[in-house]
Amino acid sequence: MAGSLLWPNVARLCRAFRDVGFEVSVVALAEHPVHETRAHGGSSIYLPRAPVESLRQAIATHQPDIVIPCDDRIVSHLSRLRASGDADLAGLIETSIGLGAAEGVVSRRATLGKIRTLPDVRVPRTDAIASVAGLRDWARRNGLPAVLKLDGSWGGRDVIRIRRESQLASAFLSMRLRQSALRGVKRFVFERDVEALNAPRGKAAVTVQAYVPGRPANVAIACWKGELLACIAVETLQSASPFGRSTVVRVVDGEAMVAAARAVSAHFQLSGIHGLDFVIDESGRAHLIEINPRATQTAHLPLGAGRDLPAALMGALSGNFACRPAINRHEIALFPQEWQRDRASPYLSSAFHDLPLDDPELERWFGFDRAYDWPRQAETPLKTVG
Repeated sequence: MAGSLLWPNVARLCRAFRDVGFEVSVVALAEHPVHETRAHGGSSIYLPRAPVESLRQAIATHQPDIVIPCDDRIVSHLSRLRASGDADLAGLIETSIGLGAAEGVVSRRATLGKIRTLPDVRVPRTDAIASVAGLRDWARRNGLPAVLKLDGSWGGRDVIRIRRESQLASAFLSMRLRQSALRGVKRFVFERDVEALNAPRGKAAVTVQAYVPGRPANVAIACWKGELLACIAVETLQSASPFGRSTVVRVVDGEAMVAAARAVSAHFQLSGIHGLDFVIDESGRAHLIEINPRATQTAHLPLGAGRDLPAALMGALSGNFACRPAINRHEIALFPQEWQRDRASPYLSSAFHDLPLDDPELERWFGFDRAYDWPRQAETPLKTVG
């Protein structure tokens, strides 16, 4: 398991993979709570000032059969390692995330515009944009509203919706400012993000995508050499911000999303765990708006056969399937996302609150105090079924 950010999915996935039979090791920031949990058999420190080398050293130390990246930076570093000339390392990375992800193609948002002809894949018009003039020309040809996005960003932080022609120039210039060195300094000062100081922001591509009104949705997938093994399809009930991460989701069949994910997995020969973001329009059609070549925040959830991603990967690698007891609820409040958004949220008692009950260290690190917060949770038992 590899993470460069203080995201909870690193610890959650360590526990999930261990519970289905994997021997788990992890590389993460020194201050990440995963080092204090019992969900792994060994850990290494991720060094923001030497990220690629610390990742290389962790792989050499733990000798994994598969690497699961938990954020976009790790995917970028794995692509750099693959290109370093070490054949064994390149083979491991291609095995772990698939050829298209290892080459860095999947990480580029403009790639969406090139897969519109795949079967079962519906993609809104998406193109790379290099200037204000280019953006104006795109808007004349394709219309508004539209969404500007910056490669190398996550969590909806570098997404701008453009409603009117008068916003085109200011929106594009705003994206250019976000590529500047000053943005990295700001991230370092306010978020303690050391790696942001050295990030090659000026090279990040800007893309424009036709805006599709509808319900946000996503599917987390486990795949192996292009074959889709298992998936978790959800629609968003609550999010941290208009374009931000989901905090409460509803599990759905998501047949159109799953069909698109299967086509994308085969096209890019994906392996490991990935996430695809969609918008479901008023007619129920699923529009693919983003591909995340890494584990996303629902990937650890145990939802039974065909919906347990770590178990599916264990089956592919060893032939042994050991699904965990399944959550028996359709609505899930993700921890700590929904609790951080609103500690009085009704979803914390009406939905399944995905507390790490077997990882109290993780709860405490994110500030969850059972003595204060638990009584209201206990009003609705957290049910599971075998």
